[in-house]
Amino acid sequence: MLVLTLFTYIIYLAYNPNLSQHLFRLTAISLAFIFYLSWDSLNLHYTNISIFNDWFSYTPGNSPIVLLLIFLVLSLIIYGTIIPRYNINNPWLALLIIVNLIGLILLPMVNDLIPLYVVIELQSYSLYLLTGVYNKSYNATRGAILYFVTGGIASVLILLSSAEVYQQTGLTNLSELATYYSFNNNNNFNSFDILIIGLLFKMGLAPLHAWSIAVYSYSPTYITAYISIVAKVSILSFIYINISLFNTQILLIAFYLSITIASYTPLYQVTLKSILAYSGILNFGYLLTAVILGDQAYYLYIIQYSLTHILIFYCILAIGEYTSQPSSQWSPIVNVNHLIIPNKTLTLIFIICLFSLIGIPPLPGFYGKYYIIVALMDSGLYLEGLAIIIFSVIATYYYAYIIKQLASNLNNAYVKPVLNTTISFIISVYIVLLTSFFVALPTLLEGITLLLN
Repeated sequence: MLVLTLFTYIIYLAYNPNLSQHLFRLTAISLAFIFYLSWDSLNLHYTNISIFNDWFSYTPGNSPIVLLLIFLVLSLIIYGTIIPRYNINNPWLALLIIVNLIGLILLPMVNDLIPLYVVIELQSYSLYLLTGVYNKSYNATRGAILYFVTGGIASVLILLSSAEVYQQTGLTNLSELATYYSFNNNNNFNSFDILIIGLLFKMGLAPLHAWSIAVYSYSPTYITAYISIVAKVSILSFIYINISLFNTQILLIAFYLSITIASYTPLYQVTLKSILAYSGILNFGYLLTAVILGDQAYYLYIIQYSLTHILIFYCILAIGEYTSQPSSQWSPIVNVNHLIIPNKTLTLIFIICLFSLIGIPPLPGFYGKYYIIVALMDSGLYLEGLAIIIFSVIATYYYAYIIKQLASNLNNAYVKPVLNTTISFIISVYIVLLTSFFVALPTLLEGITLLLN
């Protein structure tokens, strides 16, 4: 269906190159239908569907991730259906997002090293182009080049690892490799160690994170909202599904480095996107512990963080509609002190999102951290659970810095909202989901358990 959408988009673009809003609406309708088909496929009674000679496998383990990725991309595509105040719509943007989505949803389903490299490159090259799609922006072009260079290094590591695995075992199928290594305990997983380093590099986790901070800061705000979440969700889900192949000690090192660096470095930052980039590293550092354990808390945390992340960036994009003196055409809001919002409702929504990231109950961030810490305690990893608590407290300071700036807006005079109805609708839906998350939590946990068992 995505391929059909891609061809339809190309044909439509050939005849209507200047109607970018119509192209985004066409893409949004198509993705909504694809989401429905994916949701309906959960009712299938098959436990494992393999295609292309077992190159890809659709299982109960990766089906929730596929749904989440489609939902995230659909939410961000809807923003392109409007005419924003300080942005220029690009007719190629939705096309690149469709191509990227194909790679995103295929990666968690990959079951072979050969398509693994192809799918990662399909995902990566479309992200490079997305980063630099607004080529009139010097910073966007600069970020795209940096993303391409660093992504190329990670791709070399992944290709080198795949070649060494085949040389050692004569196998490329991941299921067969898992069986092979289970009977060869003397193997030190050296080749897959290189692969996991390459994947962590692609995700931008510490200590290989510096490039991601720069790319996220250089990119236009809308592009940052996209590239800072979808690729990480897809790659980390692939690691989670195939955790038996990887050395968990490397993931544990990445966990400690990520939460340490991402908890104190933003204390000296004033750039909003840099702070949120470190916040992403911190939260995906927490997720690494759920990946190491193979615990179902992974699904709960990734869902709640994705909802919060998208809503925060929608709030930032909405704030740009009020800015009379933007920092740039593509990123009206840059520093924290630019968060001047003459709209108390939008201010309160932004503050609620930050409270969720801190972990204030009954917001979703609290339950995400709670279930991860409980899983760590049940597994005897008390030090890791204590580390999450300590560094969450440290990270609260830079979230409070943003909240302090936002709270100053509550004393200002209220003005009539100037937001587009589409943005208002999306923000309303997301804040309802966020604040009512605890109501649906028992049903969500039961559904994940039934799906995986």
